[in-house]
Amino acid sequence: MKINPQKIRKVLVIGLSCLGDMVMASAALWNLRLYLPSAKFTVWVGPRALGAVSEDPLWDEIFVYDRGGEFAGLPGRIKACKLMRLGSYDLVIDLRSTLMPLFSGAIYAPLWGLRECLLPKSLHEAERTLQAMTSIGVPIRIRQLRFYIPQELKELIQAKYTDKLQGRKLVIFNPGANWPPKRWPVDNFVGLGVKLISKYNAVIGVIGYSDEEERLGKQVLSALDKNSALDLTGKLPLKELGAILESSSLFVTNDTGTLHIGSAVGVPMVGLYGPSSPERYGPWGTRHRIVAPSLPCAPCIGKKCLYGDFACISKIKVEEVFNACEELLH
Repeated sequence: MKINPQKIRKVLVIGLSCLGDMVMASAALWNLRLYLPSAKFTVWVGPRALGAVSEDPLWDEIFVYDRGGEFAGLPGRIKACKLMRLGSYDLVIDLRSTLMPLFSGAIYAPLWGLRECLLPKSLHEAERTLQAMTSIGVPIRIRQLRFYIPQELKELIQAKYTDKLQGRKLVIFNPGANWPPKRWPVDNFVGLGVKLISKYNAVIGVIGYSDEEERLGKQVLSALDKNSALDLTGKLPLKELGAILESSSLFVTNDTGTLHIGSAVGVPMVGLYGPSSPERYGPWGTRHRIVAPSLPCAPCIGKKCLYGDFACISKIKVEEVFNACEELLH
């Protein structure tokens, strides 16, 4: 199906539930907006992914689409379809690849799920969405992920940490992840921080949003020299976090949604991977290094562990990650 831009005045994008997934789809959506500059763009997005689109001038209207609450189950889907029809959209893009666009009344309602069947399993999520865009005739002008940060916030963040940094390199650590098997051990982050402080006189900033991630982050911070540690744990606003990452020299992170924000703002990064696939969910469009265990079963995507413990990421040595950091810091 090829869309005719002359017939499209209103566009609805049904977004995703996870922050990282929404950021990985941002390059494709950016190209769609460039192709339809005069159209009104509405996005429905899950509560956890709201930060990926908030304040962004790419969108004319943002609607929280909570599939676990108001729009749960079959009654919720029926309600969503009615809302779509009331919206009188000309194009409906469903990033979830469901059949809902068929009931939207839109002129164009492509089913991306059919496209998914033809793509390699290992293809990066950002590339998958870009290819889906080309299948409806959208030219690809830009391949960069998007995470909008107001310019005034960027300037505010730079001023806020000038005294702490005093010209030193800022390296951000993200020791958390929603799923424990994705977490590189805290002691390893500590060992890496000590090395970076010793050789580069770096300041180590540690992030952690949820209560559990904050606990892990504070464990790392407590073991580092106080003059070289920067506590960024807690409910730090995502826009502020994005601005901090953009101004950093390096980002060392487990496989989380924050990794994809780092890709979008262009910070050099070292991605740590165990059971998940760096080919499909790794950094995109920025200088990076991937460090993963040398195991024949990795990545397994968490379906089944041959050893029963999903401890593969703990087999990554501090020296391996430090070497990757050095390559990027140089």
